[in-house]
Amino acid sequence: MKYTLPPLAALAAFALLATGVNAQNSSDSERIARDYMASYSAIDWDAMESMLAEDAIFEDSTAIGPDIGIDGLRHEGREETMTALRAFSETNQPIELGFVWETVFQSNERVVFIGEVNALFPTQTEGQTFRWRAEQVSVITIRDGQVVRHQDFANYRSPDQSLILQ
Repeated sequence: MKYTLPPLAALAAFALLATGVNAQNSSDSERIARDYMASYSAIDWDAMESMLAEDAIFEDSTAIGPDIGIDGLRHEGREETMTALRAFSETNQPIELGFVWETVFQSNERVVFIGEVNALFPTQTEGQTFRWRAEQVSVITIRDGQVVRHQDFANYRSPDQSLILQ
C-alpha cells in the first residue's frame, strides 16, 4: 500500500523543512535588518550605507507628490539611495526618524517592521521642535548579509503633526 500525505500535511512538512533550512540564516538576517533600521531611525547614514548592497533598491510607493510623481520614490543602487537620503537631511535637518516597531517578524529573506515613524525636526523657534508621526510598515530584504531591498509604506494621508515645546 502506497501512503501519500494529505495536501495540508504535505504543506506542513514542506514548511518544517523550509524552516530548518532557513533557521541558521534567520537570526543573522533579522539582526542585520534590526541594526539597519536602528541606523535609519537615528539618521546614521554611514552605518546604514555599510549594510546596503551595491545594487540595493530603496522605495516608498506611498510617498507621492508633485516632486515625486504618482509611483512614489525609487532609488536604485547604494550610491543613489544614500545621495537621496543625505539630500533629505540637508533639506529638512531631521533630528531623528524615531521609529517605534510594535511588530517585527521574518519571512524567508524579508524582515517586516510594523509600527510608526515619530520623526522629529527642528524649528526656527528655540526650545521647540516639530513632530511628524504616522503609521509605517518597512520591509527589508537581506541576501548574503546585506540589505538588497528597502520598502517603506507610510500613512502620509493622515499623519499626526505637532509642535513640541521643550
